[in-house]
Amino acid sequence: MGNVMIHLIAFSAGLAFLFAIGEFLRTNSSRQTKVQGLLFLFAAFFQTHTYLTATELYQVYPHFYLVHLPFTACIGSLLKQYFSELWNDSPNKNEFSYLELAPAFLVTFLMTPFYLSSAEEKIMIHQSYLKIGVPLPFQIIILIAVLPIFYSAYYVFSQMVRYIRWERFKKSAHLRLVGLVVGFGAFASAIGVYTLFFHARHGLQIVSTFIGFLIIGIYLLRQKSPELWGEVQRIVIEEKKYQTSQLGSFDLEDLHERLKLLMETKKVYLDETINLEKLAKQMNLSEHQLSEFLNSHLKKSFFHLVNHYRIKEAKDFFIQHPEKNILTIAYEVGFPSKSTFYDAFKREVGQSPSEYRKNLKK
Repeated sequence: MGNVMIHLIAFSAGLAFLFAIGEFLRTNSSRQTKVQGLLFLFAAFFQTHTYLTATELYQVYPHFYLVHLPFTACIGSLLKQYFSELWNDSPNKNEFSYLELAPAFLVTFLMTPFYLSSAEEKIMIHQSYLKIGVPLPFQIIILIAVLPIFYSAYYVFSQMVRYIRWERFKKSAHLRLVGLVVGFGAFASAIGVYTLFFHARHGLQIVSTFIGFLIIGIYLLRQKSPELWGEVQRIVIEEKKYQTSQLGSFDLEDLHERLKLLMETKKVYLDETINLEKLAKQMNLSEHQLSEFLNSHLKKSFFHLVNHYRIKEAKDFFIQHPEKNILTIAYEVGFPSKSTFYDAFKREVGQSPSEYRKNLKK
């Protein structure tokens, strides 16, 4: 079992390195891809350190021992930066703060005496850990390195609660995957803290095994859903619009039915003076509410909606009343002039009214 874990850790370290290289070599790299690259690179450092320790290769490369800690302390702030792109629309809100790197600087400062010690001292200290456990000063340093990861997990889940409705979360596999990945990472960190303070000899290997599964899982997710991030971002944007919506208290299906009644049964579009204000009053909505409903939920402007029904009516006239001239039909379906009728008809149908009528006679 131990060899399987070590092989998994080594494989995930290589996979994370490849991920990092892939992100850094992208032709159209963005700030987000650079953050992704750093996350994978630091995860690779962590996995490599565990592999060297578990196989005792650290005795060949003793100066690599515990060098992963400052990088681990950066992972939390990088995760927060990565996910902040989802929630904050303003670039200024996503500016990287050097204060977020304070844990990494503190860890580096506290570990400097150890890093400057000789190879023999490093090997001796590690061997003593296996017998008596990790000394309290090192426990505190490791805890400082891990705490930002818990904060980043708290940040992601608090933002989800703030912006995402529970109903939407249950329906979206993409959101559930994001929650699972972040939760799994936080759980692995919690296991690490537990084993650190209660002296489990193989605690580091257990944590790295969890991280190995996480890296492999991310690889499989990216193969299955390459647009995962874009889809989650789209959902968040929609949910934020919903929160600022003036239609939150309305049943959208009911609004749709009321609109269909007015347009298809009462045919209010035949009134050439119909406008957004008049239609909104008939639906007991404000102009803003009606405009939001049409644009957000029907993907049409008021004029596109009205012209759609008017042209549909005109096409029926062409079939049922071939004797009527085009101008008469234009006025009867609600258009104020022949030119507006021609322009709207050609946009909607792709032909002029006269061309459409000729094709009907063939």
